[in-house]
Amino acid sequence: MKDFTPTKETISLHGLGFIQLVLSGNQRMHVWHPDLPRRNCFEHSAIHNHRFSFTSRVLKGVQMNTRCDLEIVKPGTGSHVLISHNGPRSDKGGRLSYPVADVNVIERELEPYSAGQEYFMPAMEYHFTPCVGVVVTLMTKIEETQLHASSVIRSGVDFHYDFDRFQLSPKKLFEYVVDALGSSRVMSETANPEKA
Repeated sequence: MKDFTPTKETISLHGLGFIQLVLSGNQRMHVWHPDLPRRNCFEHSAIHNHRFSFTSRVLKGVQMNTRCDLEIVKPGTGSHVLISHNGPRSDKGGRLSYPVADVNVIERELEPYSAGQEYFMPAMEYHFTPCVGVVVTLMTKIEETQLHASSVIRSGVDFHYDFDRFQLSPKKLFEYVVDALGSSRVMSETANPEKA
């Protein structure tokens, strides 16, 4: 039986370089900060999908979103390798993962979203968000599937399977969140999105 239990921590670090803060109503605040640690293969493995569909509203900064299509190809011929996150959670907070196929990646047009704008991602669609500087978003999960998420890494690069999501204390993570928000205006936009 597959284990799709979400992370139980109210605040946690993700290997893609952001902090996730669990809110009520299927919502998550995501905070990207340039000083946060990322998995060491980040530049080659940022493309991923999600088990669920969601909307993401930008509260601060500019969210760069690029959707991608994958083409499965013969072993050893792809530009990238597909990594399945189908295992149970490890003691470092991430899911046990493994390579499953060779693929070619076709990137679509870059979609920039500024503060106050919102975009939708369907479940299982691949994308990456190459954030620059501080970016804060409010993600709302809409519908979950029973499928597992995957990432894509450039061929020839080793995937960082044991990234430690607990390397920073909750106190330190909250300090990053406070620094990123920087003002009460962002928090008021979260509570009253029509005023953004």
